[in-house]
Amino acid sequence: MASVEVERGNVVTIDNEKFETVVEEPATVPIPEPSAKPTYTPSIAGENADVDYKAWDAAIVAAISSLPEIERKSRSQQFLSKYPTALKEFRQIVAETEMPWPLHSFQRHPTYLLRYLLAEWRDEELKEFRTDLALIMSKSLERIIVSQKWRSGEDECWARFGYKTMDEMYEKFRHPADKEDEIYKWFFQGFYGVDKAGYPVHYELPPDTYREEWMTALIMRRLLNNEKTLRERTLKFNPSPEGGATPEQLANPRIGVTWVLDARRIGLFAMPSVYKTMTGLIAYSNRYAAAHYPEQGYRAFVVNLGSVLVSIYNVAIKIMPAQTQRTTNCYGGREILEEMIGESQIPEMFQKGKGKKVDGLSEEEARKQREEGNAAPWFES
Repeated sequence: MASVEVERGNVVTIDNEKFETVVEEPATVPIPEPSAKPTYTPSIAGENADVDYKAWDAAIVAAISSLPEIERKSRSQQFLSKYPTALKEFRQIVAETEMPWPLHSFQRHPTYLLRYLLAEWRDEELKEFRTDLALIMSKSLERIIVSQKWRSGEDECWARFGYKTMDEMYEKFRHPADKEDEIYKWFFQGFYGVDKAGYPVHYELPPDTYREEWMTALIMRRLLNNEKTLRERTLKFNPSPEGGATPEQLANPRIGVTWVLDARRIGLFAMPSVYKTMTGLIAYSNRYAAAHYPEQGYRAFVVNLGSVLVSIYNVAIKIMPAQTQRTTNCYGGREILEEMIGESQIPEMFQKGKGKKVDGLSEEEARKQREEGNAAPWFES
């Protein structure tokens, strides 16, 4: 097994070979005036004393630098190759900024900071990448501050959801078992396994009906699954050097998940109902997910659409966030799942020829889902 040693500073040893990251003068980034300091502290806030985050940043940059340029394909690899000091500088800026809501330990994770940097790397209005690192970091900082305000309860959505903050909703969200089962069968969504690239996979089976009374619960579930990805899934797939990260893991930060949306229930006669359901989710996605969970989707596959609906969907997706548009591909069939995930790793209800006969995960699949940490955060094991 390859060995990784992290030294103080910007030097990392991988298999006895030393790599040193480029050290540049820190860019100047304006730091907003601090808001009133909160009198509360989230239950899991605070830095993990066992993790050297600065050394972790340096280890990631060094591992990427050790790759041949042709192998630096992901956006994270390309960004950190171009701006090797970005993580180090941005971490310092975030640490010096008084937030409207204290950062959790998972928000100090390198991939969390990378999400915001990558989200602001491209100027969507000009359709081009920004080249001023100070500007990228400034805009990224603004986004984190806005997200922390939202997490603290400063949004009308919390009254709609019935909770005061994201922490409270994440820790206390529950629904009666009968209602849980109904929503589960109406619009299935859940994580199960990983794809061939090592990313967790989120499956969805949209309904052919519209149920207004369940839309808020559906949106809450989507948010909570996003939240669990930040708090648990991302940390699982991106261990620290102290946690035994391999050179391959350090060189390939896994940000986001693979989404599979199976449209087999959707036909032309169901389109009005599907339109209401999906536009409601799109509105939520633009307002909450894109704003507070940037770079959540590594890639997405919409399958079993049929030739007519592929054309319709390709038009409808143009109102989705730019990053979603770039990472989403639509297919009339489902063969892409066999190629990207592997039939044996797909839950039975999404396997070829079994979709119409299976309604939900089997007991064995649900057990595997729980054991791998992929169950929804509101399910108690």
